[in-house]
Order: sequence, then C-alpha cells, then structure tokens
Amino acid sequence: MKILHEARLQATGPALSHSRRRLLAAMASLPTLALAQGRDAYPSRPIRLVVPVPPGGPADLAARAIAERLREQLGQPVVVDNRAGASGALGTANVLQAAADGYTLLLSLPSAQITAPLMAEKPPYDGAKDFTAIGQFLRTSAVLLVNKSVPVRDFQGLVSYVKARPGQLNYSSTGIGSNPHLVMELVKLRTGMDIVHVPYKGGAAMLQAAVGNEVQALFGEISTSMPWIQSGRLTPLGIVSSKRSSLLPDVPSLVEDRVLEAPADFWMGLAGPPHMPPGLVQQLSQALAKAVEHPEMKQFFAKTVTEPAFSDPPAFQALWRSEQGRWAEVIRVRHIRAE
Repeated sequence: MKILHEARLQATGPALSHSRRRLLAAMASLPTLALAQGRDAYPSRPIRLVVPVPPGGPADLAARAIAERLREQLGQPVVVDNRAGASGALGTANVLQAAADGYTLLLSLPSAQITAPLMAEKPPYDGAKDFTAIGQFLRTSAVLLVNKSVPVRDFQGLVSYVKARPGQLNYSSTGIGSNPHLVMELVKLRTGMDIVHVPYKGGAAMLQAAVGNEVQALFGEISTSMPWIQSGRLTPLGIVSSKRSSLLPDVPSLVEDRVLEAPADFWMGLAGPPHMPPGLVQQLSQALAKAVEHPEMKQFFAKTVTEPAFSDPPAFQALWRSEQGRWAEVIRVRHIRAE
C-alpha cells in the first residue's frame, strides 16, 4: 500500500518517467486481474450431473462412466443425481431452473428431452431450444427382430407377411413413447404395415415377450439380443443405424435398404441450462471430447456394445432439431400421448 501511495504521489508530478508510468499502470491493474482470475477458475466445486432415469439402467451406467472421466479432465467431482419420473421430463425440466454457471449439467437423452414433451398436452419445455448443447458422447443401435415362428428372413419378407395379415401380429416395446415404440411406428408409416403395439415395463420383459411368442416382433438392443439371435429363437432383419453392425455383418441397415431416410440410433450427450456462456460451453465440450477418448471409456463402449460418438455443440444442437422434427411427425400422425 505504501508503494502504491508513493507511486500515485509521483504521478502528479509533471516529469513522470516512462518506467514509472508502466509501474503505475501495472499496479493499478492488479485488482482487476485478481477479479478476472477468480471468475475464470472453473470449476472450483463439485458439478451435479442430473440423470433423468433411475439408477442401474444402461443410461445411468453410461452417465457414471462419463462422469468419472470428466472428473479427471476438470479436476472436480461430477456427482450423478438421479431424478426419474414423467418419462424423464421431471429431471430434465429440473435443469432448466439451474444457474447457467456450469455446476448443473444434464444427461441428454432422446426420450426425456426430445420426445417426452412432444407427447405432453402441456409441454414443460422445448427439447431442441431450451437447453445449451455441450456434446454427444455415445450412440447405440437397435435391430429389428422377429420370433422364429414368423417365416421370413428379410425385411421385405416381413412387410409382405404382415400386410397379408393386417392387425394379427404384435410387437413389444418398453412403453408408450419409448425408442422401440417410436421406431416401429416410424417403420409402419414408411411401409403401411398394420402391427399392434404391446408395451412392457423394461427391456428384459420386452425381449422375453418376443422370445416367448407373446409378440412376434420388436426393436431390441443388439447387445442384449445376441444370445437369442445366436440360439435361433429370434431372427434379425435390419439395423436402424446408417451402417451394418460388426456383430451382425450379414444383416442390412434399414437406411441402406431405404426404409429409413436417416439413422434411428439411441444416443446420449451432455446439455446444460439455457444461456450458458460460450467460453464455458467450449471448456466442457473439450473436456467431454477427451473423456470419450479415455482408454477406460473405450473399454466401457466395448463391454456395453455401444459406440463413442462425440459431436461438438453446434452438431449436437442440429441433432436435437432433426430428431424433434422426425418424431413430431410420428407422434402427430399416430396420435401418441403420454400415459
């Protein structure tokens, strides 16, 4: 303080030297620099990651895996906060009320963020506009399966078989508005098939129904379906991704067969509250990109038969808009409403 006082006194003199001017300017800037450094020290405390599904499922496990890798990148704990309810809309809406300071993030899921509000009478949010995109980090594909009693071996064979028996075959899903439900309804729109929806609670029950011939078809995850495919109980007819799966190289993609105009993969990413500062978004996006490349994250992808799928904020935002437009059409035409 004494030095600063003396410098200010000397500044009043007419013969202030160039070196003294520089000294005075540097000292005067110290409070401003300290304040700026305090603002930029992100993160300085734990980050909350809201996961809008119950603990223990595939999405929750993926959230915990990426949270651990983000902890290493950011130097602070990333704490998973499961907030399930209303098809994921409860936890997703919770993030809207959080401060845009980077300390509350969202596990972005297509069912919770994009399709749930499309099925609501009074949507709690616009999934493509009301959140800050940080980046996608995972995707997984589904395969169209039929029970072994259905005498077809390719997708067009199924279309012909169902059209000859309108309303006589059933398909299972994990619930109204779930990804397996909406993908089949999209396929029905594109082909004119008349096959009846039977919702179940959970992926295991959905798959078991098809194995036991309670229903004749479903869109199931490749990883959980492989034992039944290998045993011959279920027949794979098409993959919803843009390319064939290495696990099922002889099964064509429905995009390849021009049944779907774009992939219908299930994806996960990170989002935040609205109006997050661009610099903060970029910092989190870069941390996410590095987390996806971590060797232990690669092991997680291999173990769960999922794929790394990093995309930057603009690309992730574009995916939200594309998905919203596609599923809005299906939900409107099929008159799908939340339970």
